[in-house]
Amino acid sequence: MEVGTRLSAQLTVLGAIKDGRDPVYIVWHHGAWCPMACKIIRTPAKLQREAGILSALAHPNIVRCLGTDGSRHLLMEFLEGPTLSQARRERPDGWSSISDAMRVAIHLGAALQHVHERGFLHMDVKGSNVILARGRPVLFDFGVARPRDEPRPTGYAGTHPYMAPEECLCRPVTPAVDVFGLGVTIYKLLTGQLPFPQGTEDEPHPQIREQPASARHYRRAIPARLDALILSCLHRDPASRPRLVHLIPALHDFIRTGPPMWPQGFRPTDDIGADRTTRSGGGRSAEPDIAISTPSPIPDQPPLR
Repeated sequence: MEVGTRLSAQLTVLGAIKDGRDPVYIVWHHGAWCPMACKIIRTPAKLQREAGILSALAHPNIVRCLGTDGSRHLLMEFLEGPTLSQARRERPDGWSSISDAMRVAIHLGAALQHVHERGFLHMDVKGSNVILARGRPVLFDFGVARPRDEPRPTGYAGTHPYMAPEECLCRPVTPAVDVFGLGVTIYKLLTGQLPFPQGTEDEPHPQIREQPASARHYRRAIPARLDALILSCLHRDPASRPRLVHLIPALHDFIRTGPPMWPQGFRPTDDIGADRTTRSGGGRSAEPDIAISTPSPIPDQPPLR
């Protein structure tokens, strides 16, 4: 769509952001006197579904919904910056520093925890669905997101290499489905590679049968315990993947250069673990806690710019 195209009485196209079946454009909103991101969605029902999910969320690491215009236009805040995938590719070695990758992962984990607590699953966590807005990772594209308590659709949804095995097999899914996508995203941030072999037309989902390769196979500087933590996110059994509330502080232990994400000696889970156990009826989750020690100093790469 060309610059200057009038989408409606309120919207004029300023540029393109993302191609595809539901393209995203930068538009000028004449009523609000500001640029916005506008996703053109194929059907009114799909528009209302995605707008409803986004409107239920409010988090610094999730794109804000600014409403709808007509029956096909989803309006969101316009954020300037590269996607996480673009930023990684611009690195000379194709990967991020370990500490920077942990910061990004913590931001995304926090966003996903909020999504899950509000009763939804994102279902398509990957680097190209994260924009770095002045360095702040922001999760977007909730086009295949779904409520946690909704009966699953008959087909699978998402991006093949990032899809959890249970989604590939069209089985019931839980928040662990997004932990898998986050694990693949972290793996690629650190190595520039995907953890499973490339899928084929006949077998698009090797993660159903194959084991993920160690991240240390591609980058020896990755600590063995961090490698094990990432691989736990990629476990074939969703019940064996870590919960985000335990994964996030475990990732923080590997920030060895630059600023920490929270003050030294403070653990965000210290005051909420007992409360969540009480509210859930006192039962212990089937998903494991993470026992991880503070690693020794590790060699790092220059920070991500």
